[in-house]
Amino acid sequence: MATSISVQLELTKRHPLIGAEIRGVDLATPLDDRTLESLHDAWMEHLLLIFPEQDISDEAHIALGRRFGELEIHPSLAHRASQHREIYRVSNVDEQDNLIPPKETAWQYLSQSWRWHTDSSFREVPSKGSILHGIETTNAGGNTLFANMYAAYDALDGDTKEQIKSLWVIHDHDYILSLSPELSKKQNQGQYDDLPPVKHPLVQIHPVTRKRCLLLSPHTMVNIVGMEEAAGRSLLDRLIAHATEARFVYRHVWEPHDIIMWDNRCTMHSVEPFDNVNIRRIMHRVTLSGENKPIPAFA
Repeated sequence: MATSISVQLELTKRHPLIGAEIRGVDLATPLDDRTLESLHDAWMEHLLLIFPEQDISDEAHIALGRRFGELEIHPSLAHRASQHREIYRVSNVDEQDNLIPPKETAWQYLSQSWRWHTDSSFREVPSKGSILHGIETTNAGGNTLFANMYAAYDALDGDTKEQIKSLWVIHDHDYILSLSPELSKKQNQGQYDDLPPVKHPLVQIHPVTRKRCLLLSPHTMVNIVGMEEAAGRSLLDRLIAHATEARFVYRHVWEPHDIIMWDNRCTMHSVEPFDNVNIRRIMHRVTLSGENKPIPAFA
């Protein structure tokens, strides 16, 4: 059922726990303050917003992102758009319009997004949100899954909550490279900004809603601080399996020029595999810089 959240905006929930469709706004034009506030409130409530039929330019995409905060520059040089370095090209097509061979470094790095993750979890101050524009999409796979980390934490049993409440996890950008069978064997693994390992709490408090949630990002989580490797990995794998149960997950089937905005502080996401050798998929993303280090839920 659609509900009005301001004079011109119409909101329809896509999932009981996460995700709402927004209509009645043209993202190609600058947002006025009232609309911005309405969208921010809806974003905090629903964790991700879906804007259908928004065929916007990269310039408008960047301007939209800047209304919500500063923008990150992605650490992978090969995936920055040559004309606009704020744009991260989530694409199996290069800027010369050629499909990227599956064993090339650029695709091997990007294919790690098929794993569950949280954007920029490898940074000392991770991203607060991302805005993704589906330019060329496919329904033969390539759907994006989003998981609610508030609900996943709330649904844990009391013993597990007690076990994890004060734990910290090492996150490392280089761990992404080690997960790719092709990249891990290559001497030249691509060019990236220097990003030393960082430590984040396993349970955090969202800086706006003040609610507790899990901070999970499987493609960067090396291990739990102070825990033997096998035991730490076993606990992390158990939490990941729990947090990605169907009840917590919204599955987005893309239509051309959908734009999705999600909160990295309380969600995880992954891409369902598709035939990247033959099917084109071009997405452009801007990433909102974080404003503070993750806040541990238990000091």
